[in-house]
Amino acid sequence: MMAKKVFVGLFGILLLLSIVPTTTATEENGLTLVILVSDNEADLTLAQKLGESMNLTILITSWGVYDPNIIAEIMSIAPDKVLIIGGPAAVPKNYEEDLDDMGIKWARIWGDDRYETNIKVLEYVFENYPEILDNSKIVIAHGRDIGALKKIKVEKAFPVYIDTNKTENQTQILAMIKVTHIVIIKTPFSENATEIMEKKIRKELKVNVTKEEVNITAEMAWEAIEIAETKTLLAKELLENESVKVPAAERLLLLAEKELENAKEAYDEGKYGKAYGQAIAAKAHAEAVIRMAGEKREIMIRTNQTLKIKIRIEKLERITTKFEKIGLNMMEERTLLEELKDAFKEGDYERAEELINQLREMIKEKFHTEKLMIREKWKEREKNKYRPGKG
Repeated sequence: MMAKKVFVGLFGILLLLSIVPTTTATEENGLTLVILVSDNEADLTLAQKLGESMNLTILITSWGVYDPNIIAEIMSIAPDKVLIIGGPAAVPKNYEEDLDDMGIKWARIWGDDRYETNIKVLEYVFENYPEILDNSKIVIAHGRDIGALKKIKVEKAFPVYIDTNKTENQTQILAMIKVTHIVIIKTPFSENATEIMEKKIRKELKVNVTKEEVNITAEMAWEAIEIAETKTLLAKELLENESVKVPAAERLLLLAEKELENAKEAYDEGKYGKAYGQAIAAKAHAEAVIRMAGEKREIMIRTNQTLKIKIRIEKLERITTKFEKIGLNMMEERTLLEELKDAFKEGDYERAEELINQLREMIKEKFHTEKLMIREKWKEREKNKYRPGKG
């Protein structure tokens, strides 16, 4: 079997893996919201369900890696507030700083892992939009079971993620939101966890329970392998871009590569359950490497003046270009940007810092002055994008 080649550019595919377009929703006070979430399958599925229930637009970035271009995408939508789903390991804190710099409100909904983040999001919905959960159905799945999480996407229901040692708080949240129907998705990968959870539910809750058993097919196994390969290649590229070696990360990468190799061999032998499990293990170890590399890069961005200025220039240039395409007059900003780029090339960092601050404030002011127009332009683009004949 020839493994599919997956190219992973450091900022190429990290820019915006996807924008899930819908009509943006409004809070009680009239704020327009969007969601920023990583491509972690658990957080993403959760965000999509929140987006579906509230008609929110979802922006997706690569797990654990800061992409300085994302702020331009956010500003081209012109939200009043951004809901960040997932912890700093998934969606780095740099995004918070970018939003602060442009005066965009944000709130992060997260826990220490995907299971706690899941609960925090449900608590957020329960506290702020309880009507969404009235007489609701909940789908339960193992938080790392890629196939089960994919099944959730077709359900009109919020997920609750479990593991063998992640059932207590999950049962409590189910009791709090008073669900009427629970669907438990069980695969050979999640058999132990789902059986534990089913027993707790039947013992502690008065609710209709349906169990859906899903076999691990060749398609499921191969999809898990593709996801693991993408993550492993990204982890490898991030490590190769590090000037300082991280022995622990290198060992984890070797482990991920070995597990990925095992997964492919098992797939070739028709052992799809084994291939699936090895792919999930490879993905988890690759993500640990990505987290380590992301943390190091975050430190570099803060401490390396040359890199910091370079990234800021790239961000401001992308925002300027986005606004020009929308139709805003950005002549003054473009002139200042060229002056800034010249100062950076000449090594005049003090002048470059001054110009960065000046340009950022100009762009920020224009954004807030023209916010309604920018938002309407975005809505027009979305309508045209999905109009018949527009592809």
